[in-house]
Amino acid sequence: MNTYKCLVKVEVTKTIKTTTPIVVQATDAYKAKLQLEALYGKANLVGYPALVR
Repeated sequence: MNTYKCLVKVEVTKTIKTTTPIVVQATDAYKAKLQLEALYGKANLVGYPALVR
């Protein structure tokens, strides 16, 4: 398993949204992206997951 980091938009309150780095474990970047889309929604991903070394 590899570790990936990606920025995700998170709603703090009804009027405030922020971006936060999220760390997930997956076998490749595409599966990490699918996992993040399932958890946070496709529109809330800011970038593509990057491998953490």
